[in-house]
Amino acid sequence: MDAFDNFRLMLDESASRILELTKERPMNASELSDALGIPMAATYRRIRMLKGAGMLREEYKALSTGGKSVSLYRSTVESAEVVLTDGRLQVKIRANGQDSSGSVDLNEEPSMLHWLSPKDRQ
Repeated sequence: MDAFDNFRLMLDESASRILELTKERPMNASELSDALGIPMAATYRRIRMLKGAGMLREEYKALSTGGKSVSLYRSTVESAEVVLTDGRLQVKIRANGQDSSGSVDLNEEPSMLHWLSPKDRQ
């Protein structure tokens, strides 16, 4: 995934909350599902996407009260910056010790949101 794919993923409310919740302490999927108020299947989908993007890692496995092995996840995102200047969108994300960045001219990229300057809105 490139910086823009990661940025789009971070715009997902559940994905961004997972990153926020797991920044200070690792959490398992059940805890995340409860905290987010979404089904386990949706929680695991976000976990897989965030792991694939390198923004979430399985920190360790613990035993549940029922004796099952449960994975605990922690955010690896150290910083994320999005800057809009003169019609150019720049994204910089540092996660898992790696930097990814990208820049695109919004006037030439149909897949991105089109931003109008105040003078263009009149």
